[in-house]
Amino acid sequence: MKKILIVSCIFYLFSCSDKKSNYPWSELSFYDALALKSDKIIFLDFYSDNWGACNRLEAETLNDPRIIDFTNKYLIPIKLDAWYDSIGKELFSQYNGYAIPLLLFLDGSGEELDRVVGYKNADDFLVVLNDVLNNENTFMSLYKKYNEGNREIHIIDNLASKSEDRQDNELSSELYQIILDRKTDFDVNVIERAEYYFARLAIKNGNIVEIENFIQKYINSNYVKTAYYDLIRYYVSQKNNQSEAQTYQRMLNTFSDDPSMLNSYAWRMSELEINLNDALIKSARSIELVDSIGGKFLSLKPMALDTKAEILWKLDKIDEAIEIIEQAIEIDPDYQYYKDQKLKFKNSK
Repeated sequence: MKKILIVSCIFYLFSCSDKKSNYPWSELSFYDALALKSDKIIFLDFYSDNWGACNRLEAETLNDPRIIDFTNKYLIPIKLDAWYDSIGKELFSQYNGYAIPLLLFLDGSGEELDRVVGYKNADDFLVVLNDVLNNENTFMSLYKKYNEGNREIHIIDNLASKSEDRQDNELSSELYQIILDRKTDFDVNVIERAEYYFARLAIKNGNIVEIENFIQKYINSNYVKTAYYDLIRYYVSQKNNQSEAQTYQRMLNTFSDDPSMLNSYAWRMSELEINLNDALIKSARSIELVDSIGGKFLSLKPMALDTKAEILWKLDKIDEAIEIIEQAIEIDPDYQYYKDQKLKFKNSK
């Protein structure tokens, strides 16, 4: 499952942390919190223990003394496993969750005030918290202004982004169409986001033309990487391995120095058992880049080593595979998966 997530959720791939958290989670259930009818804001953190961005959020962002102080004053914080707990899964679906960490802010009746999808550092998260507290720049406040007829640029822009996070296709389509109809009023990045939104909507309905056009038109856009992954996921769903591999190759021609993309391609080729020699080259390049770039990419190294080991094993280079997976185990000795990989390699000799 680990490597599939690399393909499907690239935004939230990186950085586990082993720092201890002092965040004051409530012992109340979600339904107990609703029953209180409290003036405090209900804060739901949908997480998974085996997802790096969730661990990093708690260890670094939520552990900040300013966030803890704010929480004690104004929040009822509840932690919910989005994947393995029945109540968590139910609520995650109920609130149209699609990625974790998902951070929801609700009033005492359970109505959504705002949400955050993905990791935020402490400074940025504190801005979100104060906005929610003061009902400024939240989904609820922006939607109210929009319903009252306000069509200012920042209202349309921010509300479009927030409605997209909520998976509200009807409202998002309405807002993004306004942006495209008023192109001269909006920044180029906002226009790109609008066109990308409609391209993604089209591919969900089986039409890949719009996403291909977007990639060709906006080759330098911040959205091109995810557009390529949208196309790859489409070919995966169609079991079209040849087109999937070709799309990976096109993507890597553009992003040849992105270690996560190189690793994603290498692992997928090992799954499909095609292009293994090329996958081995790309895997080695991924590891080389992780070592040279460092920073947030360092947490990718054990996964990249595992990818290389898997490819070596499938190329029947078992001793080399064992040597490489041992390096991954040395970096992350507590992860059972790597130990199981080593055992698999040894037992195949």
